[in-house]
Amino acid sequence: MQAMLLSPMQTLGNTESSSGRDPAGLGSSAPRAGALARIQPWVQAARPMAHPMIFIPLLMGQALAFHAGGRFSWTFFLLTALFGALYQVYLLYTNDHADEAIDRTNVQRWLSGGSRVLPEGKLQGRELLAGARVALAVLAGLVLYLAAVADRPWMPVGLLIAVALCWAYNRRPLRLSYRGHGEVLQGLGCGVLLPLIGYYMQQGTLHEFPWELLIPLYLVFHAGNIVTALPDYASDKSGGKNTFPVRHGQLKGRSIALLLLAIAYLGLAVTAPPLPHSALGLIVIVPIVVLVRVAASGLLRRADVSDFASCKAFVNWVSASQAWFLCAWVGVLFVDGAS
Repeated sequence: MQAMLLSPMQTLGNTESSSGRDPAGLGSSAPRAGALARIQPWVQAARPMAHPMIFIPLLMGQALAFHAGGRFSWTFFLLTALFGALYQVYLLYTNDHADEAIDRTNVQRWLSGGSRVLPEGKLQGRELLAGARVALAVLAGLVLYLAAVADRPWMPVGLLIAVALCWAYNRRPLRLSYRGHGEVLQGLGCGVLLPLIGYYMQQGTLHEFPWELLIPLYLVFHAGNIVTALPDYASDKSGGKNTFPVRHGQLKGRSIALLLLAIAYLGLAVTAPPLPHSALGLIVIVPIVVLVRVAASGLLRRADVSDFASCKAFVNWVSASQAWFLCAWVGVLFVDGAS
């Protein structure tokens, strides 16, 4: 079809060659459309809507640094955001490549199940893997710049750990997302490593980092992995991907996720640095109320994938509680640190 459309355009161009005019602007719009069509699958594979999974933990670390030191560098904020964006591209391209076979069997295609560029034939697996390697190369260049020029010498170590966690999650020989315990890696990556990187980027040191706060952060992202695996239970089970719900059952998965989140939310009241009681209550009470509502409404009991509307409702409510907890915490740290 593209050849059929180009032929009249080429003829029109030949007809108008004596005047050099292109009255419809077709000659300039077609290349732009072609370029956008080539870029679109790569953007889809990068899943911009999933970026908060990386950005928020990095921002949390920076908020903790600001609260501790009262200083905030917009330059390092932008460099940290660039680090997060590149790492997300590397991570998601790698995950899609590793999960191609199982994503082709996922008929729900709601919250996870990959970006769908491979099942839809928009990209080939080798192209996506090459894109992941390019993103990693650019990311390596960035951390080398940070180490050599921006006085952040430990950033290459942070990148090595981040890549190791990604590799252990979806590549052989460990491939823990399939063997089991991928939720542990997500907790370590998003709940521990990324906040440490965000803090280090702002402060240049980890000497005053409030280590006890990594406990609720780890639990939130560990539980988050369990929650987002629930809609994929059927395809994961048939494809041999031993997520927590596959290993222990859907009801236990939902129950453990709620328990871990309740411990995380209430645990912040014990581990948090000095904060106004009203602010701490704002962070903690709302998500606790959401969890109680989920349990009392019966969603905890009935939200199997066989009742997909209930499954989606459970995931949405629980994810909303996580988002409130993290975003309110970040906001309170910035406001209290500025006062």
